[in-house]
Formats: sequence, structure tokens, C-alpha cells
Amino acid sequence: MYSRLHNKIALITGAARGLGLIIAEKLAAKGVTICGTDLRSDLLQQEMQRIGEQFGVDTMATGTDISEEIQVIALVKKVMESQGKIDILINNAGIRKVGLISEYDEKMWDEIHDSNLKGQFLCTREVLRQGMLQHNEGNIIFISSDAAKHGSRASSAYAASKWAGLGFAASVAKDLKESGIRTSTVVPGRMWTPMAEESEVAHLDIDWLDPRCVADAVLFCLIQKNDTVIPELQIFHRSQL
Repeated sequence: MYSRLHNKIALITGAARGLGLIIAEKLAAKGVTICGTDLRSDLLQQEMQRIGEQFGVDTMATGTDISEEIQVIALVKKVMESQGKIDILINNAGIRKVGLISEYDEKMWDEIHDSNLKGQFLCTREVLRQGMLQHNEGNIIFISSDAAKHGSRASSAYAASKWAGLGFAASVAKDLKESGIRTSTVVPGRMWTPMAEESEVAHLDIDWLDPRCVADAVLFCLIQKNDTVIPELQIFHRSQL
């Protein structure tokens, strides 16, 4: 079934490290051309080059702030001019900043929502506008979080942005229902990624979800037959249930 992925073109946001990088590696291993974007331009360039050499696939690295419309339009245009199409969009990039609701300021709230929600909107819209709708085939994957459904202490802006992302993804799916484009949202529990390692809960003695399992869940959504849709896939470490 993985043959369905061979020679596909994937645009992955937040691809320089963490889950985005692992998804890039998993897809590259199946013969997918990887177009990665991230704010960490130098690290992204290094990792995309490594993936290309390791898996023998073409890669692109484009530093982008996905909360900026002009940059996202330019990003998708660059990929389309280089590759001719985008078959897969992985909306993975996001940030998390902590603070009790009484401590939040408007700037921090907006920064989190711009990255986690506005960024997914802009990337989804531009991939659709610049070719996927015309091609009438493709996959869009949204990466959410268990915080969207259950909230998270000192992370109200993050949880709100992820909850809004679920509604956005579900609505996009309805917009595309009559097309050949499929959407899926993957909702993981607490993963051990650089974001977690840098967080206030990194020291806790808990069972962290392996992000490689989340990447496998993404691949599972992608390899389904064209008339099969997985609207939402939740994945947790057993102890997190």
C-alpha cells in the first residue's frame, strides 16, 4: 500500500525538527519528495540535505513564517514552480507558550494563534488555490493535540488554537467532500519532542508518546484508498488514556 506514496510531493511545515522532521523521514523512506519549511532556516537546510542523501529523494528547504500571508503565497509558488504539484500538505508547525490566563497579554495570545491556526489556514488555502483543487487529488493532514479536547494548565491559548484547528479541519473536509482531496486530523497525546523537552513539564516522570508512532499514524491516513477517509485519528501512550 505504501506504493501509493512513491513519487508524491509533500509540503511539510515545521520540518526542521521534532515530529515534522520524523514525518519527513518516514515519507522520504517511501519515495516521497520532501519540501520542508520552518523558521529555523539553517537547521532546515541541513536536515533536508541529509534526508535527500539518506533516502535518495529530492528535497527542498524554504525558510518561512507561516503566519505571514505573503511568505506562504511565495512558499507554495516556489514549490509549484519547482515540482509542478503538491500531493500532500502536512500542517504540523506550531508553538506553545505557557502562562496562566491572568498572565497572558495580547501579543502572546496572537502569536500562538497566528502560528497554530492562521498558519494552517494560509497553507491550506494556498495549496488548494495554487494547484491541488485543479488537480482534484491530494491529502491534507492537520496535526492537533489532546490539549484541544481536554485543555491544559497554563496553556489556554495553545489549547484554544488547537480546538479551533479541529473545527477548521472538519469544515475544510466538508468543503472538499465532493472533490478527490482527503483531509485527516491526527490528535496525539503528550509526545517527547524538542517542544516537550523545552517545556515546563519536561522533568515530570510520565510516559511520553513516541513521535515515531504519530508519524506512522500520518502515513496510515495517507495510504488509504481514494474513497476512504479518516476524519480524525487519536493516538496516545497507554498510560495517558
